[in-house]
Amino acid sequence: MRTLHRLCGLVLLWLVTASAVANAATLPPVATQSGDVQGLMQDGVAVFRGLPYAAAPEGDLRWRAPQPAPRHKTVFDATSFGPVCPQSQRASPYLAGVPMGEDCLRLNVYAPAAAFAGGARVPVMLWIHGGSFRWGAGSWPDGEPFVLANQGVAVVTINYRLGRLGLFAHPALSASMPGEPLANYALMDQIAALRWVRDNIAAFGGDPARVTVFGQSAGGVSVTALMAAPDARGLFSGAIAQSGAARIEGDRQLRGTGGPIESLESDGLRMAKSFGIANDAAAPAKLHALSVADLLAYSEKEFPNSMNPVVDGRVMPNDISRIFRAGQQQPVPFLSGTVDREESLLGPYPFKLVDMLRGADPEPVRAAYAGLDEATLAKAFFADSLFRGPARFLAGEMPRVSKPAWLYVFSYVGEKQRASAPGAAHSDDVAFVFGDLGLRGRWRGDAPPTAADRNMATTVMSYWVNFAKHGNPNGPGLTTWPPYQRVSDQLLELGPTISVRKPEREAVLRFLDRGYEAALRMP
Repeated sequence: MRTLHRLCGLVLLWLVTASAVANAATLPPVATQSGDVQGLMQDGVAVFRGLPYAAAPEGDLRWRAPQPAPRHKTVFDATSFGPVCPQSQRASPYLAGVPMGEDCLRLNVYAPAAAFAGGARVPVMLWIHGGSFRWGAGSWPDGEPFVLANQGVAVVTINYRLGRLGLFAHPALSASMPGEPLANYALMDQIAALRWVRDNIAAFGGDPARVTVFGQSAGGVSVTALMAAPDARGLFSGAIAQSGAARIEGDRQLRGTGGPIESLESDGLRMAKSFGIANDAAAPAKLHALSVADLLAYSEKEFPNSMNPVVDGRVMPNDISRIFRAGQQQPVPFLSGTVDREESLLGPYPFKLVDMLRGADPEPVRAAYAGLDEATLAKAFFADSLFRGPARFLAGEMPRVSKPAWLYVFSYVGEKQRASAPGAAHSDDVAFVFGDLGLRGRWRGDAPPTAADRNMATTVMSYWVNFAKHGNPNGPGLTTWPPYQRVSDQLLELGPTISVRKPEREAVLRFLDRGYEAALRMP
């Protein structure tokens, strides 16, 4: 039922947006570095959709670092969304009919009317969507952030390259681009969007010195990767990672063999071979000649084993965990957490413990989760090792850069869904962060939200907005949220009752900590 409501909500999003645009007031042009742009005043928010922040990464620019957006000679019409980045419609059937193409490096700006009209500049929140780095868009699936923008922040939502267009490497392609950044094109796109915000957001009423990056799932991974990326340094002042899974035992490598995860160049060789492309000097031209349809068809039948950012030695100089341990992450306040049922991401898939352990001895894990049957144990270990444990680990490393971190778990379920939902599922927090439990597609309940549900959204949104405004989530009328410290090991539970408590399964988390420490000692 949730899935049906989600699909209906997404369709409704597009219908509501179209109707609202038809009744919105046109704004005077705004000057950007690429030329004048014209948007709309809608629901008390100045809205600019589909703005190019980089050149279209197509033709010879495919699998290249993003290039500056070309200057438009006439006023750019920013009243409708641009194309979403190419992605599988089998995984996302509700994208049918939505414009899609490689000219997708677009962003959307939502600025409070008062700030846009020349009032005091407001903090900026840049949203990075989730979708396993394979699907999603700044305009989808998360609706539009009118409610959040009306809290006194400018919100920017972005597209970035996905799948093997956003993360790809091949030895011959690498050799043809000496000195250029490689592989992490999705992350490079996000950095380019942040640079666009730095250079242009003041024209919309935003403060380029107060930019918070926030994202969920793949967007949460992106946030921690941006904190670790030298090229993103100085482009944001705060970071919020929601359900941002991170590998502590080692991120995927650009090249090499013999590791627990296939290198990205090895994956690229395998893909090229499937198209009859040899590893020779002609390979780059043949790879660039592949159609988007061919690339998507290949990915549909053979998903890679990881689409997270890879260690390339430049954009990502090392594992995220090692960068945090060395105190080399960007020194900004950090807010991080999970939902209480991250294992919901697995759905009905018959997940097995050995799938995660990659040949390691399973008995210590079984001992740590004593009393659980094998299927429940596997899902619990998935949630703890890829979500809860890494969030806690990274928060605990922030004292190395003398910046605070706050840790949370989101467990709130809509009042009318509690009888059927044992907890908050992966991505259920997004609706509450944006304060949007109405018509624009975020609310996933089987019944309209209640007053308690809306109060919860107001509370969660207040913590996030306070963080963007002040670098601290606390504020009047809110339960005091203490900064995370390893010694006290406390987080804030955002549930029907909001309270400060210890994490669940502390013994398991300490077990994972020992594994992390052992991994970090390895070369």
